[in-house]
Order: sequence, then structure tokens, then C-alpha cells
Amino acid sequence: MTTVVYQSFRTENVPSWISASMETVWTWAQHCGFDYRFWDDQFFDLVPADARPRASVHKCLLTDYARLVAARKLLAEGYDRAIWIDADAVVFDPEKFTIDITTGHAFCREVWLDRVCWGIPQFQLTVNNSVCVFCRDETFSAPYLASAHEILTGSTPLTPFSIGTQWLLEHYLRAEFPLLTNVGIFNPEMARHYLADDGAFLRPYLRFQTSPVYAINLCYSKSAHDIAVGWRPEPDTAQKVVDRLLSDQGGSLNRWYKSGAKQFKGKFGRPASRLLAIRMALKRLTGCTRPPARQ
Repeated sequence: MTTVVYQSFRTENVPSWISASMETVWTWAQHCGFDYRFWDDQFFDLVPADARPRASVHKCLLTDYARLVAARKLLAEGYDRAIWIDADAVVFDPEKFTIDITTGHAFCREVWLDRVCWGIPQFQLTVNNSVCVFCRDETFSAPYLASAHEILTGSTPLTPFSIGTQWLLEHYLRAEFPLLTNVGIFNPEMARHYLADDGAFLRPYLRFQTSPVYAINLCYSKSAHDIAVGWRPEPDTAQKVVDRLLSDQGGSLNRWYKSGAKQFKGKFGRPASRLLAIRMALKRLTGCTRPPARQ
């Protein structure tokens, strides 16, 4: 099947870690024999004029909409499959990173470090579009675009996730669709725990992920509050994560995955390990349980 991988980012003042990440995606596409398509900021021209004023408040809304339009255009050109990959995603093991979706559509299973309770990580399960797949027979993008357009041109207050993670999670809970599990996501705090080789965070993270990961999305931020206060990963931290993942093809991350271990499916949309975290913290306070040891 003919496949095209597509991305977008500005072409001026591009952080070095973004350039390095996008290069890994291009290399992976070449390795797989896929075509590659890149858009600069003209990508936003794919968003209808009547939707841009409100969507421009959060640039990610423009990107969320434009990637759907671009996918439909690429499929209309004759491709059998279009794969979008965020510019801040790094493919660190191109040999093992595979996307087997050949029909319909797919998005990503997201394991988000939601909070830390007495040193115990609590993860939230949701759905994101950092990597998304659209095949020729898909019927999802048209109603998705119609709903997104209605939201963007309506009067309901917008968040950065109104037509992205929030919209996808709501529809996934109504009718499940395929989710990629070999793509992870790190917020800045999770990135720091990775660099510290902190098994107390990495081990449960991969159990919630339910599989090893061969690509990571270094997400700028997650909550509206984080975006409002300008919470971003420091460039040095992001570069260190990219460099480390590439240096050992993610071995420093996936070594914490235990094959055959009970996988935490959890409940989407809720901090999946909250009760476990509280119980473990209480036991720790009473001296019944020692803190998780690093391997």
C-alpha cells in the first residue's frame, strides 16, 4: 500500500531538538519506503477563514484541524494511507517502530503523568493525535472535521484540546477505535524522570502503555494552566532526552518494560493509579512498604 508521512513546523528559529526529531521521522519514512510531505506555516491555510479567528488563540487548534484536511487531500491524491507525526515526536528505533493499521483510522493511547502523590506517580489514560493514521477507506475524518468546524465557529469557550485530545477521548468512550501503543508521550516532568533513570516512574508508565515504545512525543504541555503560565520543557532537557533515546535506540526506557507482567488497562479519562498511589503511600507512612527500588 502506498503511504505518505506528513509533518508541519515553522522554518525559522527551529529548536535543534525539533530539527533532530523531524529528521528521525524522515529517516524512518525512508527506511519504510514511504513518501514524505512537509508543510511550513502555510499549513494553517488549510483551516477555513471563518474558523481561524477563534482557533488562532491556541495554535494547536489550527494544527489539529489542518492535519485532518491534509490527510484527506493526500488520500485524494491517490495514497492508500496518510500518517501524521507531530514535529516534536522522535522515532528512536526505526527498525521496530511499525504501524500495522491498513484500514480505517487510528490515534494514540496516551499515558499522561497526571500528578504525583507522596512520591507515587498517578497516570491518566486518554487519547491523542500526535501520531494518527488515515487509510483510504476511513469514514472518520469527515464527521470529525464537521464537528471541529462547528466548535471553532461556535460560542463555547475553547481550550487547547477542544478538537484534539478532549474531542478524541469523548468519542473513544462512545465507540472505541484502534490506538497505537508503541508511541509514548513525555511531559516535562516525565522527561526529567526518564533522564534520572527513575524506575519508580518508568516501570508503571510502560505498564499503562501496555507495550514497549519506539517513538516518543515530547509534548510542550498538557493543561490549560500550564500553557497559561508558559510551562515548557527546557531546550536542554528536550535535547538531552532526544540524544539519550537515539544513543541506545530507547533501551534506557524500554528496559523498564516487563513482558508478561499484568498490564494496567485502567479507565480512560481518570487518573488510573490514584487509589493504588494512596494505598501505597499510606502503607509507606506506616512502615509497611519500602519505596520502589531502582533496578
